This record gives sequence, structure tokens and C-alpha cells, in this order.
Amino acid sequence: MTNELRQSLGLGSAVAITAGGVIGSGIFLKPWEVAQYLPDPVSVLLCWIGLGVVCLFGGFAYAELGTMFPQAGGQYAFLREGWGTFVAFLYGWCLLLVINSGSIAALSVAFSTSLSTLFPLSTWMQIGASTGMILLLAVTNHFGARWGALLQNISTGAKLTALGGIVVAGFFVSHAGRGEAIASSQSSQMPDWTTGFVAASVAIFWAYEGWHQLSFSAAELRNPKRDLPRGLICGVVILILVYCAVNLVYMYMVPLQEMRELSKDILVPKLTIERIFGPASGSWLAILICLSVVGAANTNLLATPRAFFAMARDGLAFKALDAVHPVYKTPTAAIWMQAIWAIVLVVVLKTFRDITEYVVFAALIFYGLTVAAVYVLRWKIPQYPRPFRCIGYPWTPAVFIGVVAFVDAYTLTNPDKRFNALMGLSILAAGVPVYLWMRLKRR
Repeated sequence: MTNELRQSLGLGSAVAITAGGVIGSGIFLKPWEVAQYLPDPVSVLLCWIGLGVVCLFGGFAYAELGTMFPQAGGQYAFLREGWGTFVAFLYGWCLLLVINSGSIAALSVAFSTSLSTLFPLSTWMQIGASTGMILLLAVTNHFGARWGALLQNISTGAKLTALGGIVVAGFFVSHAGRGEAIASSQSSQMPDWTTGFVAASVAIFWAYEGWHQLSFSAAELRNPKRDLPRGLICGVVILILVYCAVNLVYMYMVPLQEMRELSKDILVPKLTIERIFGPASGSWLAILICLSVVGAANTNLLATPRAFFAMARDGLAFKALDAVHPVYKTPTAAIWMQAIWAIVLVVVLKTFRDITEYVVFAALIFYGLTVAAVYVLRWKIPQYPRPFRCIGYPWTPAVFIGVVAFVDAYTLTNPDKRFNALMGLSILAAGVPVYLWMRLKRR
């Protein structure tokens, strides 16, 4: 058969998709927001570590599901097997309209905004730069998962090296100021603990957004039963270590109280780099952010179009989306549909912060449902082969579900966050009549 995806990805690419696809704008633009909600460096680090561990618990569940169903579609396939086509369709609906396309749009906006710090760009020139980035990645992935994975491996290696350089250099700069930086970062004007934790969690979850992307490319792994669990777990562990190390350097160089008084989120990494390497080094940041967001956005176009490919095969999306290129063996129609919709969102969506908040809210709903599918499937098909079993079951998936449910529920009660949450719920609800119409049409 020619209408099949090519198995061309190894363990290195699996780790790069997990770690490299996540490290994008979050580690640069979200620490400033987190500083507004948490009182001291210890709570900041605990929140980054704790939510990283929560994602790791989710990764254990995704690894079990991915080795059970190592076909194209990833999270969509897990929801279909666990909860049925209705929930799976709603996920694909939100993936297209909110989660994945919104992530690509937000990352491309971060890309053009970073470029504008190097070159003066008008609004339309920034839109053009964002569009150009999306088109470049779509073309790269059009010509094969191997080329998309090569770009992913290169960008991941480069940005991890750059971040590692910042961390290592930061530990050797301004030794005498470390204690002063931590001691001077207390503040009495903070929200209550619950409000601060939830608001910081939404910001940090954006930085970890995409940790599950590898599951979409399971059908293109040469050995999915071995490399999918290893890629997920190793990738998330790398993320936790990198994020904690970089945040330590941020707080050493820019005390939390000073962070809170800054006018822009991008000033936190900018001041850090300038204080480590000198005032002339601030322009390096724009290059580093551009490199990071290109790698993160590339993962979205490398992995998640496989979900639309799987939906089309199930009759829950346009039939054309299951088309596989006869030479490159990639789901080209799904790739280009995703890219075009992301470009539309670049033109019509507003701020980076608003985009990321409603992306996270919608994503957490389906993360929780996917991890809960582990319980459902162990009850429905207990004898089904499970090459990898969720570590810490039943407690680790329960912790994951509890945390994401709490964050989403509390977000709905927060007047400052409620609008973006209701936007996500409205789009989710709009998918119900579309699903019913498609079912009637098929009959």
C-alpha cells in the first residue's frame, strides 16, 4: 500500500521531538509572569519542578497507551479507544481550532516579535515574518518526516547548547550577589496561595505544552514499543532539568522583586544575558528565541497533522486529509491545512498571553481525559498486550488528573482568566453539532 506513513524516526528523534518541541517561548517569556504570582524563589522552583513531575506522570500514562496503539493519531487514537469517537472528534476539533493551531500561531508571533528587536518591523511585516516561518516549516515537513526530524534535531541541539551555556556561565558570574538576589526577592503584595498557584500553573503549563507530541508520530517510529516510552520519559526529564537550571540563573541575575517591576516579559532573559555576557549581548536573545520557537513550532507541524490524518481515516474529517504523498510518505493535506489555519489565526488573534491561556485551558481538558483512558482500558480490555505499563499506577495518573482538573476548574472562577477559559469551552461546545451533522451525513 502507498497510503501509509514511513517509519523513519529513531530514539534520538523521539527525545528531540519531546524536549525540543516543548522548549520554545515559555522558558523565556513566562518566568516574568510566574514572578507576579509566587512569593519567593523556593516556591517558583517547586512549582516548575512539581508541574514538570505532573507532566512526567502523564507521560507514564501516554507511554502505556502509545505502546498499546502505536498507530498514527496519538492522543486522538487514545481518546477514540478509551472514550469513543465522540470525545475523540471533539479533541480533534479543538486541536485544529484552538490547541495546535493556537500554539503555532503564538509561537510564530513570538518569532516575529523577537525579530523586531533586531530589525524595525511594522505590524504587517511582523505578520509576514510569522507567516514565512509557518510556510518554511510546512514545506520542510511536506518533504518527509526525516527532514522535519533533522530540523528538529539540529534546533534542539543548538538551543540546548545555548541554554546550557547561559546556565554554566551564570553559575560563574556574580557569585557574591547570589544570596542578595534571593534575600531581596520577598514581596508582601502577592495574591493568595491558591490564586497565585493556579495562575502560575497556567503559565508554566504553557512552557511544558507539547510534552505529549511524540505520541502523534508513533506510526513513524522504527521501534515504537521501545522508543516511545523512552523518548517521552527522557524528554520530560530533560525539560525539568533545563527549566529549573535556567530559572535559577534568572533569579540569580534578576531578583524576583526586580522581575515584578519590569514592564515586559522579554526583559527577564534579556537582562540575564546582558549581566552575564555584557551589555552588547542582548541581541543574542532574539536569535535564541527565534531558534527555540522554530523548533517548538516544527514539532506541531511534524507530529499533530497525523491526528487529522487518523480522523479522516475514521470518517470524522474531510476524506482528503488521509492523503499520503506517494513519494515522501507524509500526510501532506493535513500538514498544509494546519499551516493555513495557523496563518489565519496569526492575522486575527490578539495577544500572546491570551492565546496561550486559552490553549492551555482546552489542552488540559483532553490531557485529563486521555490519562483517564488508562483506567477505562484496563477495565475494558485487561488482557490487551501492554509492552509498557504506567509507572506508579493507579496513583500517578490520579495525581495528574487531579492537578489539571483543579487548575481548569479554578481558572473558571477567576475573573481575570475566565474569558479565555469560556472561549475554549465555547469552541468545544460548537463541535457537538458539527459531530452530529457529520454522523447524519454518513448515514
